[in-house]
Order: sequence, then C-alpha cells, then structure tokens
Amino acid sequence: MELQEIRGFIGQQAPFNHLTAAQLSRLASAITIQYFRRDSLIIDAGVENQWLSVLRSGAVELMLGGTDLAARLGEGDCFGYPSLIRNGLTQNRVVALEDCLLYRVPKAVFLDLRTENPEFGQFFDISESARLRQAVDKLKGMGGSVAQTAPVFAAVKDILRRGEVIRAQVTDTVAAAAQIMAHSDVSTLLIYQDDSLVGIITDKDLRRRVLGAGLDTALPVTACMTRDPRSIPADTPVMAALLLMLEMHIHHLPVTENGRVIGVIGASDLLAHMGSNTLQIANRIRQAPSPARVAEATALLPRAVSGLIEAGVDADHIGRFVSSIGEQSHARLLALAEAEIGPAPVPYALVAFGSLARSEQALGSDQDNGFVFGPGYDPALHDTYFAALATRLCDGLHAAGYEYCPGNIMATNPKQRLSLDEWQQNFTRWIRTPTPEAILAGTIFFDMRAMAGETSLVDRLREHAFEMARENRIFQSFIARSAAGARIPLGFFRNLILEHDAVEGDVLNLKTQAIAPIVDIARAHALAKGITVANTHERLAQAAAAGSLSTEGAADLRDCLEFIRDMRFRHQGQQIRDGQPATNKLAPRTLSRFDREHLRDAFKIIRAQLDHLRSSMAGGVT
Repeated sequence: MELQEIRGFIGQQAPFNHLTAAQLSRLASAITIQYFRRDSLIIDAGVENQWLSVLRSGAVELMLGGTDLAARLGEGDCFGYPSLIRNGLTQNRVVALEDCLLYRVPKAVFLDLRTENPEFGQFFDISESARLRQAVDKLKGMGGSVAQTAPVFAAVKDILRRGEVIRAQVTDTVAAAAQIMAHSDVSTLLIYQDDSLVGIITDKDLRRRVLGAGLDTALPVTACMTRDPRSIPADTPVMAALLLMLEMHIHHLPVTENGRVIGVIGASDLLAHMGSNTLQIANRIRQAPSPARVAEATALLPRAVSGLIEAGVDADHIGRFVSSIGEQSHARLLALAEAEIGPAPVPYALVAFGSLARSEQALGSDQDNGFVFGPGYDPALHDTYFAALATRLCDGLHAAGYEYCPGNIMATNPKQRLSLDEWQQNFTRWIRTPTPEAILAGTIFFDMRAMAGETSLVDRLREHAFEMARENRIFQSFIARSAAGARIPLGFFRNLILEHDAVEGDVLNLKTQAIAPIVDIARAHALAKGITVANTHERLAQAAAAGSLSTEGAADLRDCLEFIRDMRFRHQGQQIRDGQPATNKLAPRTLSRFDREHLRDAFKIIRAQLDHLRSSMAGGVT
C-alpha cells in the first residue's frame, strides 16, 4: 500500500510523469521516506549529497552558501539534484520551514533514470538558461505543444493567389495604369523601372490621389504611386505580415521568392485565412467618426487577443499587435479632437511613454503620454487650446479602455505639455542631478515614441536625452543602482514577496515583479551605450553587440521576458474566457507545475543579471 501511495503521488509530478511504468516502479521501490521537524537542517552547504529529495508535504528554504535566499519550495518540488549531476559538494543550505515529509531517491537510481529517459533528464538540467530556453521553444510550438497548423503560422506563400504578376513601367501614364488594372481585373498594380520594383498603386490611390485630387491622368504613374513599397519573403508567417500591415498602415504587400516578386498579399487575404477580427479592429479605429466608435472598436481587442493566445502566437507578436492598436487609438482620437476644436496653432507631437513606446503593451494598460511643442509655442497664447485637446484625447483613451495614469503622466498634466527646449532642459536636469525624482523620471521618460504629429520633435528629444545619458557615468550608475535594487520573489511559493490587492488578495504581479526588472536592466545598458531604441528585445540585442552585456546574458533575458510575457497573456486569456477584466496579477497557487518551475528559473537568471548590473555599473552598491 505504501508503494502504491508513493507511486501514485510521484507519478503525477513533473518530470516523473515522463517515466515509463517500469521506471516508475523501480523509482518507487528505491525511495526512502524521511521526516524533518520545522526549523531542522535537512542538508548543509559544502557537503556531499546522496539524495534527490522530493517534498511530499511541508516547505523548505534553500540558502545559497548558507546565507542568501535561493528559493522556497513546497509540495511536489525537488531539490539536491545539482550536486548529484556535478558529482560535487552542495551549494545550498536546506532548512525545513514547516514539518516536512520527504521522498528521497538514491543518487545512483536518479542518475540512471536521467540517462535512460532524456525527457526526464532534461528537466534536471543544472542550467536555468537551458531549461528556460526549452520552455520558450515549447511554448512557441517547437516542442510540439502548440499546433503549427494554426492559421497564424502559415507562410504567406501558402495563401497567396499565384498567377501573372501585373505590372507597369514608370514611363506609363496614370490613365494607362488604370487601363491595365481594369483589363487585368486587379486592385493593385506594381510599378517597375526596368526590372526593379519602385512603386505600387491601388484602387484607393486612383480614387484619392487621382479622381479626388483632380490629377491629370496624362501624367506619369509616378505622380500617384506609393514609392519604394515594403515587400516580404514568401516564407513570412501570416502573423508577421499582419503586424507589418498594422504598423505601416498599409493593406497590400508584394511577396518575393528568390529575389523576384511572385504576387501581392492583401489584408482581405489575411482576414479570410485567419477568420479573425484582428485587422478589422485597426480598420474600424482608422475609420471611426467619433470617440465612441473608437471605444467600440477597442472593445473587440480582448477577444482578438484571446484568439491569438489560443492559436499559440508568441508573446512578442501579441504585444506588438496590442501596441499597434494602442498607437492607432491615440492617433485617431487626437485627429478627432483636432477636427472638433480646430487645427493646432503650432507644430507639436504626441509622445507615448512606457510599454506602448516599447511596443510591449498587454491588456489592461493605462495611458502615459504628453505633448512636445515645436517653434513658436507660447503658453499664454496656446495652452488653452492644447489643454482642451489633451482633455479630449485622454478622456477618449479612458473610454476606449486605457485607464487614466495613476501617476498623472498624461497630456492633461501641464508638466507633460512642454516645448522641445523645455523637455530637453528637464532631461538635462535629471541627468546632471540624479535625485530620486530624477531617477524615477528616468524609468518613465526614457522609453518614448511618437504616436502622431511632428515625429521629428520626439526624435530630436530622444537623441538629446540619450547622448547626455551616455556621457554621464554618474547618472548611469544611479539608474543601474535603482534597477539592481529590485526585489526578486525567489520564494514566491511560500512566504512569498507578494502584493496585496483589495479584490484579488495576495498576488504575484507579473508586470512590476517580473517584467519590470528585465525592462530596467535593458534600459540601464541602453543608457550606458547611447542605444536609442525603446523595445526591450532590441535593447538587449544592441547592448550585447556593444559589449555592455554578454551575448548569453542578453539571450537569457530575452527568454525570461518571452516566458513571463507569455504567462501573462495566457493568464489574461483565461480571465477573458471567465468574463473577468484582464490584469497582471495572479495567485501563485493557480500556476501549473511547468510555469512554477520555469518562473523560478527565470527569477534566478534575472537576479544573476541584476548582480552583474550592480557590480559592473552601480559600483557594487544597491
């Protein structure tokens, strides 16, 4: 009976559920059961270990070197395997936090099973990086957990309607191009100069740029074409093509194979293939005649995201999609506000900060925005207009699901409505005098991207801010010190470092406790090297290229970010299906064993990179 109980419990736990029936029976027969009272020492650091220990009940604490918290473990968790694999001394001191019952597997049995069963063995890879990379690959479908037959994973060549590529030459007139389109019954026409693609025109171009503008049809087709059109390789996934259309506000993409155009993929082709409303949301926003219609369109976003999650789309692509919808919502609501109160009296740009600027938005994001004014701005003359414009914009965003910023980082705040010179003066002050307020500003405003208007104003502001930061080592050290002070909840399963939510109780906040430290690390390295991109993946890649971060460290952090963001989207997808609002907060008890184990790996990697940041850029001080 005791063997049956052991086998029943062990067989339900990962990775023991990958063992064959014979292997599981051999394991159960070899197990020794031991009991440890609360506060008792189970194994000390620096000694030989002969057991893989599995917690049947209770909780333990692992202290690296006997002093630094490494992890807190609960029922079903394993410990002791790194020293068995290395055939060396233990690194952790293990103490019972509660009365514990342990199943202890002899070293020889564990090592034999690890050799015999590769899937079982992979789980105990002593490299957190390797384990996490396998988890990310599995989530992306490379491990077989996601059906690669989902529509979003198809290549555009698989849905492209092939045939003769209809083209015209740059020397043809507008009238001749229209006749070619009518004769061939196509809605798009590629424009070539000899054998090189140089432009594209569509039915819409003929309506708006020719008929609507009264353009002389005897002019060359270059007068109405879109120059240097973006093209995509034939093996581009459908989801990537969708995102490119959303981000560039276009509806057609030439498709190339072996260096030549084989056809044109349209938004309607993608919609028909995917059977989703992803592109329809963007179209509805762009065509919305009122803020209320914008809100109606964005109300479709949770269901669209839920569909992408269920299809197995990775977190980075979903984040880019959500961010694209956010950007278009900002731009459309601003245009509607201008249409209501009149055109702006001076040049300006709408700038977004935070996750939207990084193209990393999730559901339930609040708004962080401001105005940057160009030459001629006079508060006495113009601020009444821009205050009214900001109110309409921010109220419209709130109605569309983008909550008001709790920190008041919005264009409705006069402090976020400044001329380019004033913004530059702010950044100069923050960088030269790194007070706590300045460091907080650094974590907000250095992630910036123009949403609408005179985008060159934001480009100039970004260049000024990052150039000054790159040259100021003291400011860099304070930013790094702030990032390195993050509390990583390694013990989040028992006595964990949680946030208390009035509605949800004690929760793990994936945004503030798991994603933000990675974002902060990437930002610190970007500031040190003058890297002006905002996206965290791109910052990590460029930091590695610049030598500020190791190639392995950058890859590890990208895996951490991808895994945690994927977990967040899966959590939000479940909330949507349950009819609840999407949040960043979850109860640790709801995590699967797969997520628990790999989230712990991610936290260890993040902590190691924070330690590196502390020693390399923060002067070893937190």
